[in-house]
Amino acid sequence: MESPITAVGFSKADTEYKIEDIVGEILDAPTKQIASRMKNSDILAEYSKVFAEDTYVMVRIVVKAGQKDTKIQVEQCEPYVESHHITQVEDLVVECVDDEYTYYAVCEEKETGMQFIFWLQNVVEYIEALNTKKTFNEIKVAGLAMEGTVILPIEKNEEEEVIEKEEREKLKVMIQRAREGDEDAKEQLEQEERELDEQLKERMMEEDFLSIMSGYFVPTTLVDATYAILGEITEISTRKNKKTGEEMYLFVLNVNDMPLELMINKNILVGQPSVGMRFMGTCWLQGNIIVK
Repeated sequence: MESPITAVGFSKADTEYKIEDIVGEILDAPTKQIASRMKNSDILAEYSKVFAEDTYVMVRIVVKAGQKDTKIQVEQCEPYVESHHITQVEDLVVECVDDEYTYYAVCEEKETGMQFIFWLQNVVEYIEALNTKKTFNEIKVAGLAMEGTVILPIEKNEEEEVIEKEEREKLKVMIQRAREGDEDAKEQLEQEERELDEQLKERMMEEDFLSIMSGYFVPTTLVDATYAILGEITEISTRKNKKTGEEMYLFVLNVNDMPLELMINKNILVGQPSVGMRFMGTCWLQGNIIVK
């Protein structure tokens, strides 16, 4: 499977150019940068360089406190796409992984109740905001696809679409009631989930999986925010990496009623995309917590 950096136009990072060279270029001439002194006196900094519209590669570095010689330690070099969609979330929790300055966030999309994990890009800004005791309930996330295929939509008549819309609106109300502590709503959601599971098992005995599921968003592992995704393409735009000349698609997907932006390198996409078709693939989820 491709690396996430392929999604932003660096498919030849192991042959024609090296990641170390990209890191050097970003540190020498960043588009934007932010730095802060941490409580332990380490200096943490993020350097980002734009390579296409809303498309960056970010290098996070740390200068450890107490060193006799000033030595820069590169923590991460990660691509990211600056999303235009603000997502309202509940129960946002940020965790640090093994090293000190790599963070991921766990949250639940407010309307649909969909739970997901994403790698946090604005670590410096977030850590500084912790001192203000603010609460965080808005994020911007985007997927970087490592592989993907364009597939046909599920054919639905007008009546089926109306019924599906009504069911989703009903589900949103039930999720909100359950959040507010309504035990009847919680039991009803659990019952509907069991019934849906049984219906899917029965249908899959006779029907193709992709003709049943209009969308899904399923983690492929527990730790690295990588998801198997299926959603309807509602918007398409293109980007071009100024350094490599490679072209990318930026899709807006409807994934079970949740909008999600996703970028994929044209070189690795199978099929010709158009609005109304579906995208199926694997993506790495990253984003920012909105700090006000």
